[in-house]
Amino acid sequence: MKISFNINGNTQTVDTDGDMPLLWVIRDILDLKGTKFGCGKAACGACTIQVDGDAIRSCSYAVKYAEGKNITTIEGLGNKENPHPVQQAWIEEIVP
Repeated sequence: MKISFNINGNTQTVDTDGDMPLLWVIRDILDLKGTKFGCGKAACGACTIQVDGDAIRSCSYAVKYAEGKNITTIEGLGNKENPHPVQQAWIEEIVP
């Protein structure tokens, strides 16, 4: 199934099983490793991203629901020259 969405300001199209959790598309297909796997039950928040401005647990959000949406991961919050406070905290705390 081909699914298109905007992630961190870039349009992406993936061809995958629509029921695959968005977490694995982000990490394994798009190679954005900032979104983490934690519990796999949408309880811990390690996989939280923004979908159209709302906080979503990507481990329990099927990629088919991302069609046409705007997605932001931690990589899309700021940049190297001007990191977002969350990114800066990750740098300071050496988040793996």
